[in-house]
Amino acid sequence: MADSGEQVTQHVTRVREILPRSASIIEAFRDTTSKDHPGQLVLDTANELAAQHEQQWEAEDVSRASGASVDAIAESKRLIDDLNAKRVTLVERIDEWVSAQVHSRADASLHTETLGSVVDRLAIAWVRANSLINTNDARDRARLALRQLAELADAYDDLIRDVATGHRRLPAWRPLKTYRSAS
Repeated sequence: MADSGEQVTQHVTRVREILPRSASIIEAFRDTTSKDHPGQLVLDTANELAAQHEQQWEAEDVSRASGASVDAIAESKRLIDDLNAKRVTLVERIDEWVSAQVHSRADASLHTETLGSVVDRLAIAWVRANSLINTNDARDRARLALRQLAELADAYDDLIRDVATGHRRLPAWRPLKTYRSAS
C-alpha cells in the first residue's frame, strides 16, 4: 500500500497531467488537431468557446453599428442570447468533466470560479486581444488586452498548481442565468 506521501505525489502528478496548461488552452483556441492530451475534452471545449466568443464579438459589432436598423439590432441581440446559451453549456461541460476527474480536499481553500469559467474568461481575453490586434487604431488597447491575457494565463496555471497540490479546491456550482433558446 502506498504511503500518504506517495498518494499526494500521485495526485499532484495526475492532476497536472489531465488539466491542460494555459499554453495548450490558448493553442486550442486556434486549432484542436492534437488528440492525445488526457484533458482533450477541455481543449476541444475551449476551441468551441473561442468560436462562440468570436461570433458574439461580431454580433455585438453589428448591434452597435451606427445606422443599424432596429431589426438588425434585435436579430443581433437574439443571436447573442443563443451564443450565450451555448457558452453556458460549454462551461458546464468542462465543469462536469473536471468534477468527475479532480477530487479536491474538503479543507482546501475554495477558489471563486469553476475551471470552466476560467477557461471561458481565457477565451474572451484571447478573442479580445486578437480582435484588437487586427485593428489599426487600437494599438494601446491591443497591448493591454495581450497583457490581460498573459496575466489570466498565469493565474490559470497558478490555479492548476494549487488544485494539484491540494491548496485550492474548485467550486461545484452551476450557472443560474438562463438564455432564451432559438428552438
